[in-house]
Amino acid sequence: MSIRTVKQAIKKFNKFLITSHINPEGDAIGSQVAMARLLRKLSKESVMLDESPVPQVLKFLPGSENIFKEMPHDFNYQAVIMLDCPDITRAGRVNEYIKKDSVIINIDHHISNINFGNFNWVDPDISSAGEMVYDLFKAFKLKIDMEEAVSLYAAIMTDTGSFRYSNTSSKTHRIIAEIIDIGVKPYEIHTKIYETSSIQDTNLLGEALQTMKLTEDGKVAWLWVTKDMLKKTKASLEGTEGIINFARSIDGVEIAILFRETGTDERVKVSFRSKGKVDVNKLAGVFGGGGHPTASGCSVFGKFEDVEKKVLEKAKEMVNNKSYIP
Repeated sequence: MSIRTVKQAIKKFNKFLITSHINPEGDAIGSQVAMARLLRKLSKESVMLDESPVPQVLKFLPGSENIFKEMPHDFNYQAVIMLDCPDITRAGRVNEYIKKDSVIINIDHHISNINFGNFNWVDPDISSAGEMVYDLFKAFKLKIDMEEAVSLYAAIMTDTGSFRYSNTSSKTHRIIAEIIDIGVKPYEIHTKIYETSSIQDTNLLGEALQTMKLTEDGKVAWLWVTKDMLKKTKASLEGTEGIINFARSIDGVEIAILFRETGTDERVKVSFRSKGKVDVNKLAGVFGGGGHPTASGCSVFGKFEDVEKKVLEKAKEMVNNKSYIP
């Protein structure tokens, strides 16, 4: 399906539930608040609902304060818009509020998306869900104001790694140029998201870097964030964002892996990054996860030593078998 199909679906309904994946980042939050404002300009109602809270560094985004963790009892939606969510289960506890016969509009750019919606607009060639919402503004011929521009900029910037990743296209830059012309100041947003951290999160980075290891051939690098580290440093889970990039930046590394203990159960969250040669979406898929060819993740149940062993075995196998991106 295409943007035209999604546009027609949005026209058909008047009340929407908007959601995204658990542990949302810039693209998830930015695209949601921009979508809510788009619907309001169409004289439609919406409620934004996420399992996880808005990360502290993204609370400056206009409208992010309106993202609920519990469904308002007096709101009866007609359709669900899921943004940046490759699998409906990734919405977490929000699924408890989604009725079995709900109409779902699935808007996503992950190559691993399973087209779970009644209306699916899935395009892995688009940089971000934020860019897709921008396209919807254009499709509806709606003018983008300053607050919407800020949210769209944050969404696109974060999911392209500040326009460094391979998903950044010439179209992406043309969109950003238009957003800057509206009045967005790139340095201010970059500073708020990437240059605002606590001493606790900085201490966590120091702890994690001490766990860094490389395979003998130097092609796989990995590191850990454990519950003990979080307790010791009093850092937040948000503080783990970006740590994996230190592993990816090492010369010669083709796959970077961050293992993170979460919750009280034996579940390890695993993040994968590559520099553009190895398809880590396939690697994450082995363990029931997914994402993008250069950035993916999964959750693996088991003791962390066991999880590390089996994930590393698959990572080495991929590198040795040259499971590269075409």
